[in-house]
Amino acid sequence: MVATLAYAANANPATQQTSTASTAGTYQGAGTTVASQSATSQTQLAGNFDTFLKLLTAQLQHQDPLSPMDTSQFTNQLVQYSAVEQQININANLEKMLAGQNSGQMASAVGYLGQEVQGVSTSLPLQSGNSGFAYTTPANTAKVSIVISDQSGSVVKTIAGDATAGTHQATWNGTDSYGTQLKDGTYSINISGTGSDGTQTPIDAAVSGIVTSVGMDSSNNVQLYMGGVNLPLAKVIEVQLAGSGSSSSSSSGSGSGTSTATPGTPAAANAISAINNTVNNAVNNAVTGLTGTTTN
Repeated sequence: MVATLAYAANANPATQQTSTASTAGTYQGAGTTVASQSATSQTQLAGNFDTFLKLLTAQLQHQDPLSPMDTSQFTNQLVQYSAVEQQININANLEKMLAGQNSGQMASAVGYLGQEVQGVSTSLPLQSGNSGFAYTTPANTAKVSIVISDQSGSVVKTIAGDATAGTHQATWNGTDSYGTQLKDGTYSINISGTGSDGTQTPIDAAVSGIVTSVGMDSSNNVQLYMGGVNLPLAKVIEVQLAGSGSSSSSSSGSGSGTSTATPGTPAAANAISAINNTVNNAVNNAVTGLTGTTTN
């Protein structure tokens, strides 16, 4: 009986694409999820290889001298172990390149700091006592109702919207139904249209806000934060210079497009330059590990 090749499934690079779910609420920076997979696979492979050698040694010690083992079988298994180890090393280098790419996305997102962005969301940011949003009223709509709620779900304001077909810009001054000024923070917005026949149709709201910070979620997707409201970069449909009212970059559509803003301050430009240098170094190191040559 020949020792069986029994390395863990996670050691196979083909299975590494299905990562295990991370603990809810646990922050993971760019590249930490994929990088840990290679390290875990390498450890598991080393442990299974030691077990394989122990089994092989025991079989050789107890083999029948008149009917020795077929050496070609366990030689092929040793070759398979070597191939898996090489694939894990290649994946580790590719993961470094992926981490560099994520850093590059963060560098681009720095340019949104201090800019006013707009994107489809049900969360409405109230900043400095003001909030803006847009919506598109379908044809044959008789009435539009805009309901704003606080984080506990209590309705704080109901506004009658424009029922005319087309896209409309609207603002909310942060006051409730009694005229009391509410605190800045995150609120929920729900817009619905009522047709002439009485049927109600939900209407998407494109909320606006000033980007106060940028970051990445646990899936390494870039997020723009407007106070407490996070907007995925992929859902940005318009970018404006804060306070200017002029659009610096926009894309039309249902909210799946992206926009690129020009950094507004020298500090942002310096941050982008520093991160780009880090990205280039990471890519060069990864390529060197794969090919043995350095790219310029």
